[in-house]
Amino acid sequence: MKRKHDNNRTPLQKSGRRMLLAAGAVLALTAPHAGAAEMGLIKEGHLTVAATASFPPIVSVDESGAYVGIDAEIVEAIAAELGLEVDWVNIKFDSIIPGISAGRFDVGMTGITDTVEREQVVDFVNYADVGSGIIVQAGNPKNVEGLADICGLTVASQTGDLATTYAKGQSEKCVAEGKPAVTVNECPEATQSILQLQSGRADVIIHDYPLSAYKVEQSEGKLALGGGQFSEAPYGMAISKGNEELASALMKGLDAIIADGTYQKVLEKYGVAEIGLEKATLNAASK
Repeated sequence: MKRKHDNNRTPLQKSGRRMLLAAGAVLALTAPHAGAAEMGLIKEGHLTVAATASFPPIVSVDESGAYVGIDAEIVEAIAAELGLEVDWVNIKFDSIIPGISAGRFDVGMTGITDTVEREQVVDFVNYADVGSGIIVQAGNPKNVEGLADICGLTVASQTGDLATTYAKGQSEKCVAEGKPAVTVNECPEATQSILQLQSGRADVIIHDYPLSAYKVEQSEGKLALGGGQFSEAPYGMAISKGNEELASALMKGLDAIIADGTYQKVLEKYGVAEIGLEKATLNAASK
């Protein structure tokens, strides 16, 4: 049955109807995507992200106070896709996962490597596949081309970082082979490990490869890479264990920015296109 047009409306009534329709259209465009209320967010309409903002080009704070870098721009784009605003919290790296587990943050994101051990306490939405790199002094005086060459040397690394695990694991191998152990100096901040290397208190730094390459590039010839990338592993956005709604939303958001080209543009901007994924994954370390 066809609906008859109501030609008896007054001009005021017609104008009011148009205004209501326009307002509805604006709300449809600006409201958070469906399911936002079910994600268990700390603050409605906001994504609270914990980061250690001293890891350029991964995440850092620029002169204006804005969070910039690979991770920052990826999570900001995902949040925008979900109709959310990002609230940043700058904390020490080794406090991120405990903070996620305690429910103080929605997401932890500072180049966090997804490992089977970490998956016991948090879930990871994977967004990149990244290896580690070794930084040495210019000229590579200790002839370091890989982990096997660090026996008897001093390694500076950040507390809680996977690089510390690599260094300690290699030390055990060195001793088992009758070689000197590796001395590991743990630092609360990545910048402190750089200072140790430059001052001669450390022979080697091990960081995620993007950070290693960036530090060498910014060193004005004072530092060099010792060999290439090794031990590639997935980066992940850490979230509370079992929060399936948030995991699903983040994965859909990441897939959306992969599809529209935003993700690739971010990686290319920082010269790390090779770490990109074709689609989001969940807890890749255990699969």
